[in-house]
Amino acid sequence: MKLNRRRLVPAAALPLLLAVAGCSLVERAPKYGDLPPANAFVQVSDDQFPVFDDLSDKQSLLRSLNESIAYFREQVDKRAMFPIGDKRFSAEHMARSLEAFAKLYKDAKTPEELARGLKKNFELYKSLGSDGKGKVVYSSYYEPVLEASPVKAGKFQHPIYKRPPDLIQVSLGAFDPEKWRDDEIYGRVENEKLVPYFSRKDIDIDKALAGRGLELAWFEHRFDIMDLHVEGSARLHFTDGREFRARFAGTNNLKFRGPVTAMVEMGLISRDEVSHERAKRYLDQHKEMEPWLLATNKRYTFFSITPLTDPENGPLGSMGKPLVGGRSIAVDKKYAPLGALAFLKAPLPRIDADGTLLGVAPHARFAMCQDTGGAILGPGRVDYFAGTGAPAKAIATNTWGPGELYLLVMKLPD
Repeated sequence: MKLNRRRLVPAAALPLLLAVAGCSLVERAPKYGDLPPANAFVQVSDDQFPVFDDLSDKQSLLRSLNESIAYFREQVDKRAMFPIGDKRFSAEHMARSLEAFAKLYKDAKTPEELARGLKKNFELYKSLGSDGKGKVVYSSYYEPVLEASPVKAGKFQHPIYKRPPDLIQVSLGAFDPEKWRDDEIYGRVENEKLVPYFSRKDIDIDKALAGRGLELAWFEHRFDIMDLHVEGSARLHFTDGREFRARFAGTNNLKFRGPVTAMVEMGLISRDEVSHERAKRYLDQHKEMEPWLLATNKRYTFFSITPLTDPENGPLGSMGKPLVGGRSIAVDKKYAPLGALAFLKAPLPRIDADGTLLGVAPHARFAMCQDTGGAILGPGRVDYFAGTGAPAKAIATNTWGPGELYLLVMKLPD
């Protein structure tokens, strides 16, 4: 699930990416009477349909489609409506639309055959993007695989914490839905007043949570923990052989500021040297600075861990359904409905089996809107879920650039 995701990318993109990202628990499914999202998609005529050349990996898309179908069938208020472009679609129509697409997609032998079926039975909507002309900026995220210990021992000295019982989450929309709608604040009660929750410095340096029995797992490197905080979930390989999945359970909701930003601003690494591995190497070589540099990011994330019983599945997205590498994307749900079928055109890295970057090339494929994130705001931002482990990491840390986003939905009956 998408959390404080911010990618390390080439220096030219750094000023744009030194920004906040965030995430939530499973999103509340839409209910009857919810305010509709802003209209940010325009219908595309048949002669402007892109080439749907994406038939080589059908199984991954069908898995992702099934998760969205289950979402519309099982979790959504049946009276909820989903605006796309200038039309509104029921949950039942969204589910049947995905089922119809799945059959069409499975049966199609060529892109031309698929395009004919889509033009006959579906409507295509293009995002107006951030500039009103269709520009959509793509980033990417992944699920790390990290070594950890269930107890503090040896080299494993740095913990992650479960959600503290004194962390309070306040929905401001409950007080004034017109003014605040989905806005929330987080804090703790001190002297009968709600105050900000402990910062990263309070927790990691001043040990504000130590001794309260909140530790879930212990790690060798603080930077690995920061990766986990940024990505929002990870697979944990425990030293005793067990495997767990760490999942986002809450945040102090304080300001996010990536540690790499601080390192660049302090002149510790140059913009030309910016990379995930370069930052990690620097901190490994300057252990005395590591806690203070990481503490410049006040945002702190809390987790739950469960045994890894479904290694074939990705982490849960904001819909409460498993994400599928290369098929799930995070969007701003105010503009693109969760569960919707998308077609993306984006610059994505090409990597070999070892995760070595071979280059970046235009990429076009179907995907499902199945996650959200604090940095993914407006119709001009999409975050692409790359999958799990090292190859996915190579994609995620090298993805940043403009593309296009389309939504597809079955035509309404006359």
